[in-house]
Amino acid sequence: MLRVARDLFRYRGLLWTLTARELKARYRGSALGFLWSLANPLLLLAVYTFVFAVVFEPRIGGVPNYPLFLVAGLFPWIWASSSLLEGSMSLIANGGLLRKAVFPAELLPMVAVLSNLVHFLLAVPILLVALAAGHLLDPRVGGLPAVLLPAVILLELPLVAGLTIGIAALNVHFKDVRDLLANLLTLLFFLTPILYPLSAVKSDVLRWLVRINPFAPFTLAYQQTLVAGSWPEPLLWVQMALVSLVAWALGAWLFDRLRDTLVESV
Repeated sequence: MLRVARDLFRYRGLLWTLTARELKARYRGSALGFLWSLANPLLLLAVYTFVFAVVFEPRIGGVPNYPLFLVAGLFPWIWASSSLLEGSMSLIANGGLLRKAVFPAELLPMVAVLSNLVHFLLAVPILLVALAAGHLLDPRVGGLPAVLLPAVILLELPLVAGLTIGIAALNVHFKDVRDLLANLLTLLFFLTPILYPLSAVKSDVLRWLVRINPFAPFTLAYQQTLVAGSWPEPLLWVQMALVSLVAWALGAWLFDRLRDTLVESV
């Protein structure tokens, strides 16, 4: 765990260079460029808002300010899920770099995490503008608790990074991991209170499944600080910190265990 963190810090300059290269390469030749990082989430937001706020409105309990409620959970989810899916293939796609004896392999999954984090951060100003407009219409929306947004993002970063690093190493040895991950993320998406409030889950079993989902406490924190205009209770901060610490420890441990066999398996 400490070795992976130490290497990431030691080669932080190279990490930023690789992340910048990834961001430039992704939109090279695209007419809209970085605007695609905003267009895709906004299109998803429009679709989900129509389906769940119009078609299924009675099923979600008539959530006020539903588009803001949805975007507060959807944008962070896109960061996490895109990081995991892209990061799972990062070592396989860069086998040539892995064969260089001095290249720190853990940088490659982190590039996926940081590049998708940049996309998320680019969407934050749009979210803040929407919250400001919502606050004018409903004073309960947003407010001072929104200043805690950076703290929630920083707490979630070790969770996303740890899972991505561990899954990337595992996928080198077991090529089915990526396909299993895609299906698991679909399940986790619907077990995360993004499309619906936690209060709408009536079954005790389903509520328990939602609460043990590692992404659930972060989604609740985003919704409380940004939309509900409330300060998350201390227990929620403890849950987020524990989930992130455990995910980072497990992911880094798994990567360290598989590190020596990555080159021969890629």
